[in-house]
Formats: sequence, structure tokens, C-alpha cells
Amino acid sequence: VSCDKMNVTNIFAGDKKENDMEILCKATTVAWEGRSCHRHLEGVYLNLLSLVRRKSTVHKAPCPVAAGNTTSLNDFLVNL
Repeated sequence: VSCDKMNVTNIFAGDKKENDMEILCKATTVAWEGRSCHRHLEGVYLNLLSLVRRKSTVHKAPCPVAAGNTTSLNDFLVNL
């Protein structure tokens, strides 16, 4: 798959019981994994990592993300 059509794990699908910090922690992981194709994601990753580290004592980013449904990188960024 080319970088232009990159898919990532859809952390916004499924269980709606997750809190905002858990979603941001998972988003950190997705941004980290996508930076090999898209260098701008490194900045997104660093910002999310900083936010999670400052605001949460429970979550240690990057958080594990189970494989499952995927979405386009563009849709992930819009949902984020």
C-alpha cells in the first residue's frame, strides 16, 4: 500500500466507553506508526505524547492498540 492511501487502526470505532485520555493515548500510537510515511505525523505524535504525559497518571503513551477495523489516515486525522 502506498503512503498516499495509508490505512491506520480506527481507534474511534467500537467501544464508546473509552475516555478522552485513553483515545488520545491510542492516537499517539497511531501517529507514531504512521510517521514512516508521513513526516508531519512526528509533530502530531510529539504533541499528543506531551499532552498524555502531562494530563494522565494512568496512561503511558504510546498505548497498545488492538488490530481491528481500519480507516484512512485522512479520516483518522479529521476524527482526531
